[in-house]
Amino acid sequence: MHDHQRQRNAALPGGERPAWALAGPGIAALTGLYLLTMPFGPAARVSLQVDLGLSSQTALLTTLVAYLVSAAAGGALGVGLGGRSLTTVSMTAVALMIIGVLLNALAPGTGIYLTGRVLSGLGAGGVVGATVAVARRAGRRWGALVAILAGLGVLALILGPLINQGLSSALSWRWGYLITLLPLVAGLIATAVSGFVLLLTPRPAQPNAAGMPYPPAEQRPWNAPPET
Repeated sequence: MHDHQRQRNAALPGGERPAWALAGPGIAALTGLYLLTMPFGPAARVSLQVDLGLSSQTALLTTLVAYLVSAAAGGALGVGLGGRSLTTVSMTAVALMIIGVLLNALAPGTGIYLTGRVLSGLGAGGVVGATVAVARRAGRRWGALVAILAGLGVLALILGPLINQGLSSALSWRWGYLITLLPLVAGLIATAVSGFVLLLTPRPAQPNAAGMPYPPAEQRPWNAPPET
């Protein structure tokens, strides 16, 4: 038992999170990258403009620019807060993405569609920023995991327009948004479960200035009972 605890302490210096804690945020981050490029398949873009009555310039502003600006703001918040509160930041961000995607998929006009892109962009930036913040604290230990997530992120950017192009041709551009609900809900559940597990898992002792962990309270000399 003591050996197992020492191994866990060594694997999580300073209370760092285990790699599996990034499963939920990672899924949501990849979905956010897919949402960035997916509206730009030719058939999807034309269908979107006709359905919502958008000019090419308005479609670009509401679809791409609004998403990028809100994602940048969300990313700054995610990097700043994600390292300290990964579960809270990630769950909030994924919830914003789900609301935004639903607004986009059901949008009757430009205003609702723009609101959806802003919310989903803000959430995507937040979850990507939180994932980066936690991975950066882990340093070289998570080098392979970061490389895998980066490769999958590039793949999501490339496949986004292709997948949405097929869905738009066969069904509607709205299905390009609706299918993201599956990974987003999965990411939300995975984040909640991992956060609950981490909450129930005792953290290792923190080192003092001399680099040694503080002894338990009952072993500290200043807590010894007075002599009788």
